Parts: sequence; C-alpha cells; structure tokens
Amino acid sequence: MGRSPAIIQQIRTDLALTDTEKQTLRQLIQYDGAWTDKELKAKCPRHAEILQAGVLLPVHTVIGTLYMLSLTGRSVLHRGASTTLIAPQRNLDRAYIRLCMDDYGYEDTDERTTRGLDRFTGKMDLFEMITPQGIALVGGTMSGGGISRNTIERIVTRLKSSALAHNFRVILFTPSPTRGRSLAETHASVFTLLHHLPGGTGQRVRLTTFASRSDEAYAGPFLTPFVEDLVVRKHPDHFPEQTRELLKLRRADRLERFKSDLAVDRVISTEQLHRHYHLKPEDLNGVRFVEAIMHPVYSRVSLEIKTRFYLSSAALQYQDDNVLGHYAGVGEMRRVMGIRADDSYKLDTRRRLARDTPDAIFNSDYGPVALEYDTGAYKLRTVQSKLESFVQQGYLQTIWGTANRRRVAKIERIMQDEPGAKGQVILSEWWRELPSS
Repeated sequence: MGRSPAIIQQIRTDLALTDTEKQTLRQLIQYDGAWTDKELKAKCPRHAEILQAGVLLPVHTVIGTLYMLSLTGRSVLHRGASTTLIAPQRNLDRAYIRLCMDDYGYEDTDERTTRGLDRFTGKMDLFEMITPQGIALVGGTMSGGGISRNTIERIVTRLKSSALAHNFRVILFTPSPTRGRSLAETHASVFTLLHHLPGGTGQRVRLTTFASRSDEAYAGPFLTPFVEDLVVRKHPDHFPEQTRELLKLRRADRLERFKSDLAVDRVISTEQLHRHYHLKPEDLNGVRFVEAIMHPVYSRVSLEIKTRFYLSSAALQYQDDNVLGHYAGVGEMRRVMGIRADDSYKLDTRRRLARDTPDAIFNSDYGPVALEYDTGAYKLRTVQSKLESFVQQGYLQTIWGTANRRRVAKIERIMQDEPGAKGQVILSEWWRELPSS
C-alpha cells in the first residue's frame, strides 16, 4: 500500500500528556465528539503542541473548523482505542447536535425530571432533553448536508404513535434550510425540524488558492527516464499505463487533463491529484474542494485518512464523505483499467443508486462493461446478486473494484462460480500516496 499522510499514519507521539489533558481528551471522544476553535483553546492550554503532535485533527465543516481526536490520540489514550467503531463523521455529528442544544438552552434530564423516553429510541441517536416544548427526544445530523428525508421518514414511522400516545415531541436539528421541510410540516403534531448553524457559514466547500511557479523544470514532464527508473518501475501498481502516459506531459497539459477528468469522475482526491497528475493544490485556480477525515475501507478503523476531495460541482459538498470516496474509488478503477474519460464511459450520478445498476458503464468496442466499486461493506451474497444481475442485463463483463485487499480472492471465487459472469476483480485504493522511492 502507499503511504498514508504522516499525521494519520503515526500512532505514537513524543508529547507526554498530563493526567488532566488525558481526562479532557477522554471527554472529547466519549461525549463532545469534536471541539470548536474556542473550545479547543479553553480546554487545552497546550493546544498548539497537541495539534503539532497529531493527537487532534482539524477539519473544515459547515459550522467552521472542528477538532477531533485522531488515530494517534486514541492510541495514546487507550490501548486498542484505534479499534473504536465510531466513524469520524459521527463524531462531527455529535459535536453539531451538542452545540445546537447548547445554543437553544436545552438541558439534560435527571432522575427527577426524566420521563424514560429512551425506551422508545432503540438504536436511533436521540437524546431525552428538557426543552421549551417540554421533555422531548432531540437529535440531528450535520454530515451529508444534514438529516435526509429517508431518515426523517424512518424516525417518524418509528416514533409517531408513541409520541402521540405519551405526549412528547421529536426535535431534529439540520444545517439545511430546505431538506425535509415539507415532511416536517406534514407531521407537525409531533415533529419539529430546526434549521440551525452554530457558527460557520453553512458552506463546506472552499476554493483552492493558485500560486504560480515559473521554473521550467516544474513546468515540464514529471516522468523523466530517471524518475521512471527510480520510482515508477519499483511501484508499477501505483502508476497505471494511463497515468504513465499522462505524467510524460507538461504541467499545463496535465492540468487540463485533470479538469476534464474531474468533469467526468465528479470527485478526485488529493492523493489522486499527486499520483496521477503530479500536481499540487496550489497549481489549481479556484477549484472546489471539501475536507474529510474517514476510514476508506469498511470496518478497517486502523486506516484513517484526512484528505481533500476536489469536486466538479458545489452541490457535491452536501454528499456524505463515503459517497465522495465512492466516486473517487470508481475513478481509480477507470484509470487502472485504462478507460478514457470520454463519451464511451458513463458514471451513475444518481443520489440513490439502484441496487442492480452498476456504478459506471464502459461501452467498449465489443459491448458494455459494468464497473462496480466496493469498500468492503457489501455482504458476499450481495456481491453474488449484483454479478447475477449484471449478467442478466447483458453486460459483456463486470469489473469489480474493491478497497479491501483481503476480499479480492473471495470475490474472484464468486465471479468464477456465477454462471455467465466474466470479468476481473481489481484493487482500487484511491487514497494511496506517491511512494517515497
């Protein structure tokens, strides 16, 4: 595998945390989720040293910059803490709902005031709180543009009868001023949807800042015979043939190719920017991007990355980080397979992907080829079902990309056993950095 960013890869630090600092950081992971800049400075007098050591990571969100405990920080605090199943996005959501409730003056119930509403929540992330509307169940989501209509429908379906019978309300916070509004009005008897941004602008997307470099060596091709011998031949899996051809072009041509590829792939990660185009963020003039801290392989929490996703449209900022990573993974597959970003290739851009529709289709000279990307979340029976469906739909082949090395052989066996299934299984790791040598 390629190198992960050093701040994520490192799981130890030379910084000796005091007992008070450890207790404060445990509060962060157990309850707070993430801190605002103001909270960071108030809670951690040595915040500069703690950030430098990689114990905390900053990430830009719709409510401004938030600071989360990193893999390094979890390893420092607890042995085995890196195995926690709490996704980075969930920690950001916990911070969001906490800050919203603070702004609205909601208070926790206690043994004297509780109505035991937790018995109705199941696995839903809702909290019994004292509000101006009485004791209520309160929740909310910031990630992915805010709480989705499907989630609202699920909560209402689960709780409406209980809320009417026991006379309590369900209150949800969202950064979106429009999503779910009509549904909230339909169920206004028990449900309240509050648009709130505790700080920030509501815009997660930012623009790159261009910094011109005029030296001829930097403007020329990256892949010289010396570099090819030193790096590329030692790491052929990092550099597909399409990438090697691209890296032989001058910087201006690589930049134009990045722009045209981005229009087709929709998302390109900062690691892909470096590896496939040998470009830096400062080479890009006003390109949209968002920041993300995530686990790119399903359930593999020991692999945590902080990245930028460059976006073809501002609307993509409201997509879940995992969806953005999925687009990057499909784009990585396209490069590995040597498929050009032209009219022969079509990415499925629907927000809700159909179960039997491939992530992308390549119309080859011999027939249509289905491309499907899997982070490892699909159950093996789902893999089999998809392959069967692609055969029935008449795809010539299926190219199955997976982010999990250990699944390659398993999916190959399923493909071999599925009648009529043809194709191959490839590793698609969009987060791989340039090798050092």
